[in-house]
Amino acid sequence: MQSPYKISNLLPATDAVLMNGVYLVLLYATRIPPHLLVSVNGKLFTLSVKGASVDGELSALLTLIRRKKIETIFIRLQMPVLLTMEQLREEIRNCTLAYPRADIGIASCLTPIKDFCHSVYDTDTKNINLIFDLLPKLQERNAMQDCYQLNLHLTSNNFEIKRYEVNDVNEAIRHSSLIMAI
Repeated sequence: MQSPYKISNLLPATDAVLMNGVYLVLLYATRIPPHLLVSVNGKLFTLSVKGASVDGELSALLTLIRRKKIETIFIRLQMPVLLTMEQLREEIRNCTLAYPRADIGIASCLTPIKDFCHSVYDTDTKNINLIFDLLPKLQERNAMQDCYQLNLHLTSNNFEIKRYEVNDVNEAIRHSSLIMAI
């Protein structure tokens, strides 16, 4: 079993901080696998078995996170020099809408994020199948800034994501699809 992926120096999240900038959001951070979203200046983008969700409201998600005490990590990404927030929103919107929905063997919630990071931060996307494959690539490109958290009970300000496999992601997609079918 591989060692967990460590995220260091997690700071408490505040709405004021999270509403500005580009964030990679790990919702249900303690679950295997977590659900992944991107937030650009308070607008959310994600892919699920229900389909692509673009231009959602981060404020509504933050309310839900607080109400249900959902463990969540927000990784602030560097603002690329040549792109405006509107261009970044357009890019993640296009990356997300490129997929009809999360489906086994086709796409997961990571897929549009991987495309976005390749396009904006020039990350190498070969062999990136899981979030802890992508994060080191973002670090190599100096694309990661601060990390924030909500509802994590940490003894230090570090958090370890348990390693999981593509099969775990496929199982989560299959399980969500079954729930949708009921």
